[in-house]
Amino acid sequence: MDNRLKQDAQIESALKTYPMVEMPRSITLDVMARIQKDTRPRLVTWNDFALSLVLALSISAVFFSVQSLPPIMLAKLRIQGILLYQGFLVNARWLVPAALFGLAAFLSALTIPTLIRMMRRR
Repeated sequence: MDNRLKQDAQIESALKTYPMVEMPRSITLDVMARIQKDTRPRLVTWNDFALSLVLALSISAVFFSVQSLPPIMLAKLRIQGILLYQGFLVNARWLVPAALFGLAAFLSALTIPTLIRMMRRR
């Protein structure tokens, strides 16, 4: 720690004793040339293309699968969907509060350690 104080003192004395030098005129152009790139960012990347292709194929596969099902199977699926919806309505008394308390616990687990670290740094 003492060595760092000596180094800081030497740097401070060097900054105070060295004469000021004029800034070169081209410094702004040189800095801006390094900051700004001539190429524009791509709007669509290969990852975007692959993801859209997979989603389009999945949606079309589901569409053609549903179109090729026999009518009796569609009626059975509709009945099962209605039963699932009714089951949700019956169990929603405890399911919605449980889901909301679970979400609150998850968000607390994310934020509380960070808040504790912030309070310890003061």
